[in-house]
Amino acid sequence: MMGQRHLEAGFAVLLAAAVMFPGLAGAQTAPLTRLYAPKPPQGSAYVRVVNPTAAAAAVSLAGGAPVTLGPATERALAYRVAPGGKPVTLTVDGKPVAGEIVPVADGFLTIALSGGPGGWSAKPLPDATEGRDDLKVMLRFYNLAEGCTAALAVADGPTVFDGVPQSESRQRAINPVDASLVGRCGPLASAPVRLPKLKAGDHYSLFLGGNATAPILQGQVDETEPYRGTAN
Repeated sequence: MMGQRHLEAGFAVLLAAAVMFPGLAGAQTAPLTRLYAPKPPQGSAYVRVVNPTAAAAAVSLAGGAPVTLGPATERALAYRVAPGGKPVTLTVDGKPVAGEIVPVADGFLTIALSGGPGGWSAKPLPDATEGRDDLKVMLRFYNLAEGCTAALAVADGPTVFDGVPQSESRQRAINPVDASLVGRCGPLASAPVRLPKLKAGDHYSLFLGGNATAPILQGQVDETEPYRGTAN
């Protein structure tokens, strides 16, 4: 009899809690899918824009809010999910950029700006994805310096990439390391860029801008925006 009274009392407490906090029961039975971010649809592409020029640019990619890229801010956007195999919209300073840019499904694409406020141009640079190693750091180097066949090297040390033509990129997996890197156009070198503290699985891009007589190297950690569309 005593045990039954305890059970009834316990049930009454639970019932009162359900009445006072109706969301509690719903939270307990919420679908597990709500705990996970939605995945992009199959065939999506990952696209970003980099502005290596000396002028700031307000960049809007795939209908997103304008973001200022330039020498005093970040050089590149985070990768954004876009439909693969379809033209992606790109505006700079409120004006559409001429030319159709179609990212490949399931691929990564960096769009490099050139020109300036008088007229912007965009060049798509597909990003290689082979050779990925989540136990190492993935280092990407983009030669966006005018009239330059470039190299990337450790300051006062060995060469990392050599003979990179203008508007091309290279990548390799490296161990996390404390080092300063320079971009070179022939005998002329940029100011050194010190790598931040990177851990295994990180991706880091170095953009060489300027020109053959005054190369400018800048870097930033690669990021991908969370996908906010419909779950796949």
